Amino acid sequence: MGEVLFLHLMLLVILAACIHLGVMKPRTPQRFGQILLRYLLIGYCGIPMLVLGIWALMRPDAAAATLGFPAGNPLMEFAAMAFLAMSIPSLLTLWYRGTFLIAPAVLWAVFFAGATLIHLQDFHHKGVMTHGGIIHIFATHALISILLVVGLLASGLLKQRT
Repeated sequence: MGEVLFLHLMLLVILAACIHLGVMKPRTPQRFGQILLRYLLIGYCGIPMLVLGIWALMRPDAAAATLGFPAGNPLMEFAAMAFLAMSIPSLLTLWYRGTFLIAPAVLWAVFFAGATLIHLQDFHHKGVMTHGGIIHIFATHALISILLVVGLLASGLLKQRT
């Protein structure tokens, strides 16, 4: 269930960013990159991960079951704290602009790239490597990581001095 929710959320966030990008003027690569980053950081990595982190702290076994992890694993609570900690800089992009966006974008790009590898290894070990599973992992993990890097590169923020 959580898989489908995050897939729909990702599609909704990308659609909202595309609509915003379609109506904005002037359309420069830098503005495109920064708007894409903010939508992804707030709409996918910020608010949802804050909610997920709080829920996973309050109901770790239910969160683990929904996310496909074994119940009773103390790493679920560790992951919940990580989601909380990583969602805060993402939410701060509502107020802070410029080079501040680099930190949460890099943080989440590395997280989702690692999560992609971990999920693919897990599927491989369980012997359930299916096309649907791979597509889902790519869409909700690898694609977010790629879009964050593309947005960061397009934004020109890496060339700016603080």
